[in-house]
Amino acid sequence: MKIAYLTVYYWPVEGGVERHVDYFAQEMIKKGHNVEVFTSDLGREGKIKKKYDSKSGVKISRFKTIFKLGFSGAFFPGVFSVAKKDFDIIHVHVYRHPFNFIPFFTNKKCVLTLHWPEYPKKLRKWYSNFGIWFIDLFFGKLILNKFDKLLAITGLEIDWIKNKFKINKNKIGLIPNGIPKSYLKIRNGNKFRNKWKVGKNEIMTLSLSRLHKSKGFDQVIKIAKDFPKVKFFIGGVDGGYENYLKKLSKNLKNVIFTGPLSDEEKLEAMNATDIFIHPSHYEGFGIVVLEAMSQGAAILTSDRGGLPWVVDKSGLTFECENLKDLKNKLSKLVEDKKLRNKLSKMSLQRAKKFTWEKIGNNLEKVYKECINNPI
Repeated sequence: MKIAYLTVYYWPVEGGVERHVDYFAQEMIKKGHNVEVFTSDLGREGKIKKKYDSKSGVKISRFKTIFKLGFSGAFFPGVFSVAKKDFDIIHVHVYRHPFNFIPFFTNKKCVLTLHWPEYPKKLRKWYSNFGIWFIDLFFGKLILNKFDKLLAITGLEIDWIKNKFKINKNKIGLIPNGIPKSYLKIRNGNKFRNKWKVGKNEIMTLSLSRLHKSKGFDQVIKIAKDFPKVKFFIGGVDGGYENYLKKLSKNLKNVIFTGPLSDEEKLEAMNATDIFIHPSHYEGFGIVVLEAMSQGAAILTSDRGGLPWVVDKSGLTFECENLKDLKNKLSKLVEDKKLRNKLSKMSLQRAKKFTWEKIGNNLEKVYKECINNPI
């Protein structure tokens, strides 16, 4: 098959959607398919000058961005040239972007992974909220019905698509995020503990993501004072919120910022931690939680977006922005070692279900079904 992926950002840009696209592109290459990614010329900061590139056999074409739409959107009209190219499948990523109109310009099979972009209104500007309301009301159902297949990343998102847009459930499939099979290899967490001088019997938590307001790390810092014997590690690249978080934790000796971590350092930290806390205000999925599960961390996340589905029964969730509930759930995990061990084992088992290799097989089936069925 010849497969085209359309996404706003792609390698070397890092992020949940970017990893999702990249790993699936790699899986399709392994299966002998031809894959090309069409994306904007935007990086998180500035523009990427190289118009044509490749990564592990995946061809990359970048188009000039005319203007940016908020944090994660962009208008790069050159991408519509894909409609005339010789592809069997055009796989579009993320709902509510201009290139969602691609199916109106081609007879080729088109698939859309929505990535559940239902962020809280308070995290967006008023004009973004108005634009979202307008698109959903006047174009949402029209756009979604034009695609041959809609893919959700969690079971909860399926209900959202079906109920919000009145879409036939048979048109919706489940293709979740995943982790590389290599992530299931247990790392040596002692490396991280030794580096940061954390005692063998000391309880530590880890929160790891882009340091952005949407990730809710301030909630963890606000309760850290109530757990003076617990060390709270916060890691990740700055997303514009690092200075605020550091000021908030200024007088707390048990809150430690690691800065950005490499993939291997990240997995070592996840293996080292007793409890992985992901207090995000919203996640369509939350790949970082799955990564922590692969290293046997006991999981505590907010109850927003797809996180409860990802965690399932292998971790605990708290009501987002309810510090009392967060504190109570964390106390439960800190004080009950048996519970932590139980959740650790369950996390490992659940993570095994979500390797890119397994999920890639299911995605390939979706493509073949689309090609074999008439429009």
